[in-house]
Amino acid sequence: MSQPFKIAMLLAFAALPLLEIGLLIRLGQVIGIWWLALIIIGTAILGTYVIRRVGLSVFERALSRLGTEREGFPPLFDGFLQVLAGLLLIFPGVISDLLGLFLLVPQIRHLVIRTGLLKLVTLFHYQAEVSRETFRASTGETPVDDDGIVIEGEYERVSERPLHQGKAVQPRRSRS
Repeated sequence: MSQPFKIAMLLAFAALPLLEIGLLIRLGQVIGIWWLALIIIGTAILGTYVIRRVGLSVFERALSRLGTEREGFPPLFDGFLQVLAGLLLIFPGVISDLLGLFLLVPQIRHLVIRTGLLKLVTLFHYQAEVSRETFRASTGETPVDDDGIVIEGEYERVSERPLHQGKAVQPRRSRS
């Protein structure tokens, strides 16, 4: 990822809690504190229910399919998005609740899986390859064969070094 993108993401994550607090205060002024408390408690209960319902069962089914079919990743991502929706619903805030509610809709989850997650996996794979090539280029290392990379270096045995500068280390005498 580029440096400006990383800075923008950091600023967005830093600004999100402030925006959430501001929206909660404004919503409390508009609808009243008791209705706001009811909404916050209700979405937290809904998020807890979603996490308990989905639980590890979706992950277990996806992992069992991984060994037999190629269709194991979409259910795994679907379960991950359902758990993420539950977590977003548990956190108090208008934006997180809306994102959590949107992720509960199966069509939106499938759209996110098809578009967003595949691009994300491709981006991280590309970044890993670029980082690996950059490392090889900066160190001057080249693969010798299919067994791996040969790294040259120097070493010194610590047990042969004296512990005190200028003085040889004398072995301890036993008291008997």
